[in-house]
Amino acid sequence: MSTNNSTPKSVPEDFRDLVEQPLFASFATVLPNGTPQVTPVWFSYEDGYFYVNTAVGRLKDRAVRANSYVALSIIDPQNPYRYLAVRGPIVEMNEEAGRAHINFLAKRYTGADKYPGPADEQRVRYKIAPEHVSAHG
Repeated sequence: MSTNNSTPKSVPEDFRDLVEQPLFASFATVLPNGTPQVTPVWFSYEDGYFYVNTAVGRLKDRAVRANSYVALSIIDPQNPYRYLAVRGPIVEMNEEAGRAHINFLAKRYTGADKYPGPADEQRVRYKIAPEHVSAHG
């Protein structure tokens, strides 16, 4: 995992709506065998950092633990030519915050107070520091 503590690149003001809405992001990782893997994910954005969540031991989790440099793409549902492309390292993996974060995301995306997945599933929250932010459209 990277220990990069530099200031993250910011999302341009005229694209902030894409991180404020409950849109899906495509979350790209590189698997230990060098092949790419992309998954649609819920995300949150706070203080210049992106946060995503998964269960410990899933493919995303194994990929991130092998290579912590990731990418996100967030597409405007009203105009698919308008999107954000983000790349950067995961600077924190927090299993203690995983359950609270997935419940926060469930509220943001579905209105439910709790994530409907197994209550005993160990969750992990990843903090992504954007090094490259490209806004298109």
